[in-house]
Amino acid sequence: MAQAALPASAPSRRLADLMRRAVLERIPVSGSFALTHRCNLRCFHCYLGDERLGTAGGAGDRDTAFWLDVVDQVAEAGCLNLLITGGEPMQRPDFGAVYERAATSGILVTVFTNATRVTRPVLELFDELPPRLVEVSLYGATRETYETVTGVPGSYRRCLEGVDALLSAGVKVGLKTMLMAETRDEIAEMRRMAEARGASFRLDPSLFPCRDGDTAPLEHRVPPAEAVAIEMQDEAYRRRAGDYYGKKRHLPPGESVYSCTAGRTNFHVDARGHLFACMMVTSDGFDLTRGRFAEGWGGPVARFLDQPAPPGYECHTCERRFICGICPAQFAMETGSPERKSEYVCRLGEERHGYLAPGAVRLPAH
Repeated sequence: MAQAALPASAPSRRLADLMRRAVLERIPVSGSFALTHRCNLRCFHCYLGDERLGTAGGAGDRDTAFWLDVVDQVAEAGCLNLLITGGEPMQRPDFGAVYERAATSGILVTVFTNATRVTRPVLELFDELPPRLVEVSLYGATRETYETVTGVPGSYRRCLEGVDALLSAGVKVGLKTMLMAETRDEIAEMRRMAEARGASFRLDPSLFPCRDGDTAPLEHRVPPAEAVAIEMQDEAYRRRAGDYYGKKRHLPPGESVYSCTAGRTNFHVDARGHLFACMMVTSDGFDLTRGRFAEGWGGPVARFLDQPAPPGYECHTCERRFICGICPAQFAMETGSPERKSEYVCRLGEERHGYLAPGAVRLPAH
């Protein structure tokens, strides 16, 4: 007898069931590797700060054998989705080896890159083992703006050449940008550039300090009201955000400061081989050169989740917490404590609420 056709919603229900199980059992289904903190660009807003200026030999970077072993460990632990990022991951000659090991281990791989170092071997690798997505940072629609941000002459041309080479090879590409004072007037044109190429596009207004505490990136923030007005010009984003907020806004608060998936289903391994709950967290790490992934996941990373929300922690009871971009790890970088909110992030939530709340009458300007 032929098998009965499954309803169209069955795959999504199966995925939802899998994620519920992952949360309950703390299965690390999603993670990220920063293969290096080095980068060939010099973007003034980069959260890595001076770490990206490492020597050509990659001071602090772990060797190929380390990364191949960690891929095997996370695959065994249940990882299904992996982001390979940096710095610029294609700075490393062994990028292909690490990517191939992950992609042949049953893991869906996403790559974050500036696309200036896309080579023929990379394109051939992606043709053989297609990535889930290659997301490219674009810092302007014009050469002048892009290279003002990156600080490297010729990088705009190389970026677009890399993007077009990826697309010509049939790779799924997304473009993303940081909404900054320098880029705000070119957001619409960058979106058109993406659409013309058949690539997705997203923007992020959440600039935050460097990992070393340098607050210089904050000088490039766009005022919250203007930032959200620009966001809301994207009708698809506005619809998705409104649907998400409508489903989430009445959920009760959790008990931990960190109510996200960091340390529950998500992990991050930095360029020095330290395991953290997520890319933004800089505490409760575990050195994978001295122990195994399972040990770190079950030890320091698990303890990270035991930070209870203090009495009166206002973010937990705020209905805008699902649209502000709340991130205690970023709060810690900006205010010194994960329990002390960023006023900028809070204002983003207030402005988004004006567009997305039930009965909201504010309309985006075009």
